Amino acid sequence: MFLKASRAIVAGRWVSVVLWVLLAIVLVQFAPNLQEEANTSQQQARSQSRLEAFQAGELIAEKFPQVQEVANNQVTVTAFRDSGLTAADEAYLRSLEQFLATRKADIRLRETASPYSDPQNAATLISADRRAALMSLNLDMAYATEDNNAWLAQTKEIMPRIRGYLSGDAAERGGAPAAPVGLDLHLTGGNAVWGDAITLQEESLNRTLVMTLVFILAVLLIIYRSPIAAILPLISVGLALTISQAVLGFAADAGLSVSPNALVFLIIVLFGLGTDHSLLMFSRFRDSLLDGMGKQEALRGAIGYGGEAIFASICAVIVAFGGMAFAQDVNFKGIGPALAIAVFIEFLVIMTLIPAAMAIFGEKVFWPFAPSKVRARRLRAGGGAVIAKPGVFDRIASAVTRRPTRFIVVTVMVLLPFLGLLTGFRFDNNELRALLPTSTDSYQGLTVLRENFGEAAGAENAVSIVVESRPGGWGQPQLATVAELGRDLEALPGVSRVTVPTQETAAASVSADGTTVALSAELNHDPYSEQALDTVTDIRSALRESLRGTDLGEARTYVGGVTAEVRDNLETQKRDSVVIALVVLLGIFLVLAVLLRSLVAPIYMVATIVLAYAATMSLTVAFFQYVLGYEGLWIDAPIAAFVILVALGIDYSIFLMTRVKEEYHAHGRPNTEAVRNALARTGSVITSCGIILAGTFTPLLFSGIKSYLEMGFAIVVGLLLDTFVIRTLLVPAIAVKVGPRNWWPGRRRDVLVETPDQDESREPAPAHR
Repeated sequence: MFLKASRAIVAGRWVSVVLWVLLAIVLVQFAPNLQEEANTSQQQARSQSRLEAFQAGELIAEKFPQVQEVANNQVTVTAFRDSGLTAADEAYLRSLEQFLATRKADIRLRETASPYSDPQNAATLISADRRAALMSLNLDMAYATEDNNAWLAQTKEIMPRIRGYLSGDAAERGGAPAAPVGLDLHLTGGNAVWGDAITLQEESLNRTLVMTLVFILAVLLIIYRSPIAAILPLISVGLALTISQAVLGFAADAGLSVSPNALVFLIIVLFGLGTDHSLLMFSRFRDSLLDGMGKQEALRGAIGYGGEAIFASICAVIVAFGGMAFAQDVNFKGIGPALAIAVFIEFLVIMTLIPAAMAIFGEKVFWPFAPSKVRARRLRAGGGAVIAKPGVFDRIASAVTRRPTRFIVVTVMVLLPFLGLLTGFRFDNNELRALLPTSTDSYQGLTVLRENFGEAAGAENAVSIVVESRPGGWGQPQLATVAELGRDLEALPGVSRVTVPTQETAAASVSADGTTVALSAELNHDPYSEQALDTVTDIRSALRESLRGTDLGEARTYVGGVTAEVRDNLETQKRDSVVIALVVLLGIFLVLAVLLRSLVAPIYMVATIVLAYAATMSLTVAFFQYVLGYEGLWIDAPIAAFVILVALGIDYSIFLMTRVKEEYHAHGRPNTEAVRNALARTGSVITSCGIILAGTFTPLLFSGIKSYLEMGFAIVVGLLLDTFVIRTLLVPAIAVKVGPRNWWPGRRRDVLVETPDQDESREPAPAHR
């Protein structure tokens, strides 16, 4: 297919360059902002989610806007002194509260509450040992559930301003009183927490882009020692990224679910894959020139055979990322399909711009390296024949193909014991711990809350309960039923208090349309703990049992809140893990079967990548849980790592096996020789691709975000394992053992007949060079 298209691609080289550049310029001018569209898209996805916790949140926002207003706009200043608050500390907190009252317009402040201004609630605002005090700030800000972008803009403006007032630097305080030396101050809760999380994600996005560009440029300069060959892939991928962001901006505006988390992976995946694919074509072009081919013939081979491998790779990646569309989790659904679209755009750009560059520059693309001059020197040195010295991968290829059984057994025996570490795998349900480093101001404030006011302190431990009935159905009998329901819930282990509507509070607790009533249950445990998750399950069961047979027996009930969301997400992701894994593996198998025209080779290609993933997760569990002492892995990490590792890790086996297929079918070589030649000729370039792709995920290790750190570690380790072990040793060894059956049910249409090599110790014939 690509051999036939190569002439058209080369002939239209200038048209391709002009069109892609113009398209990027036009789209940048008119496309919606992808960051803003992703925020809005995620907000819409949550509102349309079938998860009970999300439905509860949407119903509360719709029926009880005053409740949503308080929950949305509450932040807390924590004050702590290990030896106990002093009189000076308390005087400072009084003066700080008075100062903030003079700055209401600047920080959109409605009212404050502290042990000094609200004596009735002082017991809940100062710790029993008087080492910590709280000041609650009620702000007037946009609702995240209604206008995420406006909320985010206000959060970025207001939270730093409040923190400035708490600063030890006089210039930043802006006239606010100075805190006594040794008093520990933090701003936490609500907007402060999620504002920190989003700011960290944006900083990680920028850091990822810079680190990725620097890393790829350095590696390409080392590989090619040519500025042109190093810069051209970055320009091509940069155009692909620009166009992809614009297209996804339009798509999100039209209704495609796009997660803000997709933006980080968009940069990494496009630069990693795009550079790999550029490297593959450049290397094929250079090797052909070194073999004595003319420019046109070398270009045709690079586009034709290189394009086939790249197309196979892209199909596998698109299927893998597209498989995430079957997820129920809004985050997964918003990452996979968006990446699949971007990868397809990247394929179109790379398959036209890189050949265009090779056609325009010729061998000058490798300047100051000149393949024709190198070949001439080799001919002179060899007396008219090119004699290439065996390289590292020549020796590896000879060893693997000479004793394939040994390499299969040793590789599997080394990897299998690691799988035992998976028995200790645990999930870490703490969303804040996954998104915020412990050094973050808001996280430190939460630590003060938990350590001094109990592990369930703060609004996060509240469970929202919504009972929806027919309009006008909330009279005294129904309120009495709800009161009995409250007593049943309060009797549950793990529930400390339940707030129910009464005749006096019905006006605030019953919705304006008379259809819905809201309750609140406070938990005894950390809202992210297993005990809290079990309590949510108990509450949902108790709701059904308590209302059965009553005048509210037909009412619909919803349980929401932070803990309920974590529980629903965890159950959803367990289901998604199975569905996505099956869809991705089946889809990649079918892609490989069609592209390789075989049902045998795809089986062990898929099986080996699953083995690599299992070993990778074992090492990840060992490192984070046993070495670093983490409680477990964030719930997103395993399935996200699976999709990315399978999608990108299978690439290198595809690059290898398409070359084996070319050697076997197009050149008519025996199977063992085809494998040996393919491994020897592709070893260095595929290894370089693996290092580059692993390197593009390395910035995640420096993000400071626990979830990114875990995913980044797993992906980097998995890609390196696949590059140096699976593709280099295991897959070629299996391909040798399977022999001509690799291509069943297809048949080779040539006259060569291969005699199976029964003696693994026999020295193979020299590889064709």
